Amino acid sequence: MTHSNLYVVDAFLMFYAFMLARSRELKIHQVVLIALGGFLLAMTPLGYPVWLFILAVGQGVFG
Repeated sequence: MTHSNLYVVDAFLMFYAFMLARSRELKIHQVVLIALGGFLLAMTPLGYPVWLFILAVGQGVFG
């Protein structure tokens, strides 16, 4: 799978998560956490900024 294919799949999953949030089956914070967790677990090219964000938040919260 190439990087362009990963971006297409990620865009579809983000659209799907957006539609779930819009239907009010899930709350928006749940959708954001699921999306960030998906990027992190898949370690797509977008997973690295998510990991850096989690590290920054963790250092800010836990010192």
